[in-house]
Amino acid sequence: MDPFSTAPERHNQGRIAGGNALAVQADANTHMRPAAMLFLGCVLALAIGGGLLGMRLLQTSGQSTTVHLGPPGLGTPTKTSFGQIEVESVEQIRGLTPKALAGMTHGIQSLVKADQMQVQMVIDLHNGRPRTVAYDPAQFVLRLVRRNRKTTSYDTVNTSVRAGQLESGSSMETTLGFVIPRFNPKGTRLSLQLRQRVGPRINLDLGPVRPGGSRADVQAALDAGHHH
Repeated sequence: MDPFSTAPERHNQGRIAGGNALAVQADANTHMRPAAMLFLGCVLALAIGGGLLGMRLLQTSGQSTTVHLGPPGLGTPTKTSFGQIEVESVEQIRGLTPKALAGMTHGIQSLVKADQMQVQMVIDLHNGRPRTVAYDPAQFVLRLVRRNRKTTSYDTVNTSVRAGQLESGSSMETTLGFVIPRFNPKGTRLSLQLRQRVGPRINLDLGPVRPGGSRADVQAALDAGHHH
C-alpha cells in the first residue's frame, strides 16, 4: 500500500467532512435567524418601553397633583387675614314634623320644622399670625345663592364654642348650626361667609341644597299637625 496515496485521501476526507459541518451549521443558522431576530426585537421593545416608563415616572414624581372631591369650599384650606379656615364637613338634616317634635323641649332639632332644614358643619380655624387673635361664631353666616346670584343670609343658631381668643400658631375646631328653608329654587347652593374683622368677606361654596322629600307631603304633615 502506497502511503502517499492514502494521505491526500485522508486529507480530502477531512476537508470534505469539515465542509459538511459548516454547511450544516450554516443551515442551522438560517433556521435560527428568524427566531433570534424575533427575540432581539422583543428585547428592544421591552428596553424602549421600560425607558419610556422610567421617564414617565420621573416626570410624575416631579409634579404635585391634588385631587379634590366636592365643592371647592369643602375640605380645602382657605387663607384669611389671621391665618386660614377649612370647612371639614357639611350635613343637611331635614326638619321634623309636628308629630315627631311632640315632647321635644331641647336641642336645635326642636327649632327645625318639616318645611325647614338644619345645616350643620365642622370648621377648623388656624391662627397664623404672631399674636393672639379674636374669633366670634357670629362672624359666620350661611348664604343661599340662587342661579340669578340673588342671596339670602342666615345667622348661626348654635355653636360648640363661644367668642374668645385664639393663640398664635394654634388651631381650633368648632361646629356651626344654621336653620334654612327646606325647599328652594332649583340650582340654589350653600355658601359659608366669613365676615372678617380686617379684610374682605370670604365666601366658601359648599355645594347644592338637597332638601329631599315631597313638598306636598311636607305640607300635608304640617297641616295635620295644625289640626291637632
